[in-house]
Amino acid sequence: MIKCFVIDDEPHPIEVLENYINQSSLLHLLGSSTHPVEGLEMIEKLKPQVVFLDIHMPELSGLDLKELYDKDILTVFCTAYSEYAIKSYELQAADYLVKPITHNRFLKTVHRLVEQIETRKKLLQVVSSENYITIKAEHKGKIIKIDIDEIDYVESARNYIAFHKGRQKILSYNTMRDVEEKLPKDLFIRIHKSFIVALRQVSYIEYHEVALKNSSTKLPIGNIYKDKLLERFKNKLL
Repeated sequence: MIKCFVIDDEPHPIEVLENYINQSSLLHLLGSSTHPVEGLEMIEKLKPQVVFLDIHMPELSGLDLKELYDKDILTVFCTAYSEYAIKSYELQAADYLVKPITHNRFLKTVHRLVEQIETRKKLLQVVSSENYITIKAEHKGKIIKIDIDEIDYVESARNYIAFHKGRQKILSYNTMRDVEEKLPKDLFIRIHKSFIVALRQVSYIEYHEVALKNSSTKLPIGNIYKDKLLERFKNKLL
């Protein structure tokens, strides 16, 4: 089931979406919030796959809020104003619903979400018996084999994933969630919403950064990932 979260500053639209989500056998409602800042905190904690997000809110607009949470999370904008449609797709929105939202239109959104999530899974294939992954590159029709032990770190940008290996950078239209699930958890760890690092490449950890071996590269550590990172190294601490 697809895990969902709803943010809207008005209770009634939330009730409508909660009702639709609960009627679907494909969706699972994790929660909802009428406050954008509170909603952001809950998104970071609950890690939904999809956020149904209002645009016009007093504390923080939905357009700005989307920029603050994990890029892997699909966003469905829900608003009474159709003029934001173009902007929403510039922000890589999964869909755009105009209020009042009918059940039939909502079902079309569910179908789109299922398609997008399945497509993401197919874009990243791992052959578990071998020490490599195969990815569909940014160029259409091109599939690249990457040895897992050559990956230094993985970086998420707005609409692509970059696999860094030495000085080489390979781009792919995957998501960090898919990559995190497929890479061996004993060899890699997520340290930020935009970074996964190979443990063998960690030279040292200082404040809110990870320094890489044989490189001047330093990667940021997200607050919600820091404890897990330190836990991985504490058994080696002298």
